[in-house]
Amino acid sequence: MRPTQLEKFGPNKPRRKRLPTLGFTSTPPCIRGEAPRGARPSAAATPTPDQSERGDAEAPHLRRREMATVPGDLIWQVVRKNNAFLVKQFGNGNAKVQFSKEPSNLYNVHSYKYSGLANTKTVTIQPAAGKDSAVVLSTTKTKKQNTPAKLSHKSVMRKDFRKMAKAVKNQVSDNYYRPDLTKPALARLSSVYRSLQVAKSGVKKKNRQPKH
Repeated sequence: MRPTQLEKFGPNKPRRKRLPTLGFTSTPPCIRGEAPRGARPSAAATPTPDQSERGDAEAPHLRRREMATVPGDLIWQVVRKNNAFLVKQFGNGNAKVQFSKEPSNLYNVHSYKYSGLANTKTVTIQPAAGKDSAVVLSTTKTKKQNTPAKLSHKSVMRKDFRKMAKAVKNQVSDNYYRPDLTKPALARLSSVYRSLQVAKSGVKKKNRQPKH
């Protein structure tokens, strides 16, 4: 004799209602994300090669968002009166010629033409690290403005002055990069090369500080 519900579960245990299984003994395929047996896959479920190629164009929210580059004129208006590289010892900022300590400023003059912060195309000439008398020519890449690690293209020059001057002129002027910086770049190269020759010869620099 089968026990009744009162004897099996007690007086306070409610009776469970069975839900219809709709003919499935396990989880239905539609819930598992699968198509039922015998059903043809729809065109929307299987993307064609053209749809996969147009995926970025049709779904802009899935594309990698690129940072918008700020115009150089706007940057210059922001850093023109005050920035960390501006030298204000002489004339308390009221002098006709102001100087700057920017690494990409060839003349170290605080102006829009020579500024390394406001211009996207800059030229840097500095001595290489080490004891060898080498000069590093660095230019900025216009297509890598959002990646600072890949922003600059550096080339080390260990030749004589004439060959280095020719390489600088070809890089700055002949490639239509910054023809207006050809003369400042050559002047900077001459100054750096002269300082390396003085350091190599071991000549001591004169102390120009007045004696008290």
